[in-house]
Amino acid sequence: MTIEEHAMDAITARGRTLLTIEEGIAVITRFPEILVENKCFSPGGSRSGDRRVPALWISRNAPELGRCRERNPHTWLGMASAGSRRAAA
Repeated sequence: MTIEEHAMDAITARGRTLLTIEEGIAVITRFPEILVENKCFSPGGSRSGDRRVPALWISRNAPELGRCRERNPHTWLGMASAGSRRAAA
């Protein structure tokens, strides 16, 4: 089992769901201070079904949206999740 699969199992066991790319971007737009160098995250709800895993990180002091390869462990990359969702007002 990969690190990502362990993380997804733990998230599911807690009754949480993975964030999508859109949700991840919305979170860092509203709370930019949470995305800092060496503490970035993967919005795993937008996985493509192959070995590409979406990720948001800091590169050259700016946010970056890209993809990492599954099974290539990155100690600085966490998996983002939500406990609930509500419609925007």
